Amino acid sequence: MKNIILILTVTIAIAVGFSNESKAQSAEDLVQICGMVAGDATFLKDFTIRLDAGDPPPVQRFSVLLRKGIKYRFSVCNSKDYDGKVVLQLFDNNRLLATTYIVATGEDHPTINYECTRTGAYHLFFTFKDGKPGLAVGLLSLVETM
Repeated sequence: MKNIILILTVTIAIAVGFSNESKAQSAEDLVQICGMVAGDATFLKDFTIRLDAGDPPPVQRFSVLLRKGIKYRFSVCNSKDYDGKVVLQLFDNNRLLATTYIVATGEDHPTINYECTRTGAYHLFFTFKDGKPGLAVGLLSLVETM
């Protein structure tokens, strides 16, 4: 009888331990959170960024086609499960047009707006500050026409 009670107690303790387990944030969770950060904008595309630590920091690149006369919003959200803080840079050819992190001031912005002045291919570069590992999501949204 003592063995049955002991086995039952251990089984309940294990079951309770597994039910209190915290869940890691998935990319889908981050897309939903980032959608709220984007505010009053129409969702167009999401980008999942998962990078390991590195020196120099690894880069994940995406190309997007943007149209002249459209105002776009780029939003980024970091997973709370990693130390890395994502930085988004928007390039047209080799020219930096916008970024979520201003090095000179140390300001980190969760969203940036870009008013497109030329239809064409643009490039998104995602890195994590200080080369730390991270998981993040970037969103491309339509704000309004110019």
